[in-house]
Amino acid sequence: MKRSERLQAIEEIRQLKARYFRYMDTKQWDMLRTVFTTDMRVVSPEGAVWIEGGDAFAASLQHSLENSVSCHQGFTAEIDILDADKATGIWAMQDIIAWDDRHPREGWKAITGRGHYHETYRREDGEWRIATLSLTRLRLDIEE
Repeated sequence: MKRSERLQAIEEIRQLKARYFRYMDTKQWDMLRTVFTTDMRVVSPEGAVWIEGGDAFAASLQHSLENSVSCHQGFTAEIDILDADKATGIWAMQDIIAWDDRHPREGWKAITGRGHYHETYRREDGEWRIATLSLTRLRLDIEE
């Protein structure tokens, strides 16, 4: 790849991640699905697949966040372009979430978390999309 093509791909992936955060926080559930590959996988830090499919993950996020106010932030992206259609990235992150009542599965009232997203990206239908996502937490403050 030419340097200009590599830089363009990095910028497109930065925009992709920004849309991921914005779509979650503004509850644009139909648009959120568009940032994932069809066969997207969420993987635990230990390597176990937690959920498969972009539609399934988007639905899971909707279920978890629909009755909340959330603010997700990504910082200091490390993006490596592997070839014209594949890339990896690590993002420092912080999320602050408060539920109207409680998280539907965990029962939390609010959380503030810090850590890193570890992701792979793939071009699908000519667009960069998130293919795998793993979140490692350095700290998670929970209000019960």
